[in-house]
Amino acid sequence: MRHEVKVLEPTDLWYLQNNINKETNKWFHPTKNIPFVQQVEIQLENSGTIIQKGSLHRCMGQLTYGVYKTDNRLKDLWIALSTETDYNAPVYRGTGKVYLEPKSKGHFLHYTSIDLLENEQWEFDDNIFQFCSDNVVIGTRRLKFRQVVGSGDGGWRVTLRALPNQRATVVVGTIAPARIVELRRGEIAIADYDLVKGFTKGIAEDYRKLGHFGKGGGEGYVWMYEGEGKLLISENEGIGLG
Repeated sequence: MRHEVKVLEPTDLWYLQNNINKETNKWFHPTKNIPFVQQVEIQLENSGTIIQKGSLHRCMGQLTYGVYKTDNRLKDLWIALSTETDYNAPVYRGTGKVYLEPKSKGHFLHYTSIDLLENEQWEFDDNIFQFCSDNVVIGTRRLKFRQVVGSGDGGWRVTLRALPNQRATVVVGTIAPARIVELRRGEIAIADYDLVKGFTKGIAEDYRKLGHFGKGGGEGYVWMYEGEGKLLISENEGIGLG
């Protein structure tokens, strides 16, 4: 499974009909909104992908359609009720291309591809998961009440791991660019905003208060991460540079 994020622009005729000089005003016009769109193209070569229900725009090729299932349908239903990942999320397999719903200008996302190594489990904010290869197991984790209040992402997180003896891929979308950093044993990450969008098993997350009545730092509630593993962080979102 490979993917490409494309930005599509209007046709030359659209520019002509709207009296816009394409060469000088392609990216910005002072009085008219130029309708750029962003679209993800997933390329399959004897492989498969699981996408969010309702995110398909079109597909073409020698493809078969199915729905995501585990060996426990009650678990699938529970995942559907507690997260945005539907228990009958579409699965496309074969050789061809799958196109996701285009996003209009102002709603573009930054996409990050993450390899799920053998025996490695990732936990993601519920609203950033976009699609993944079909050789994964999808689960959930319930958050503590103070974590729900601090994140605003709902009461559950999506967990993904590859099937035994396999390597899988998951693609997430964030408002600002994201990157993976290593958290080593003995290190700690503290942030006064929702810096971390995902992390691997082995890292403990907490939403904790620092200081009381102006003492001990007085930062109020902060996100804290301890343990050993990987973090998916989005720094620019916290400083308004998405």
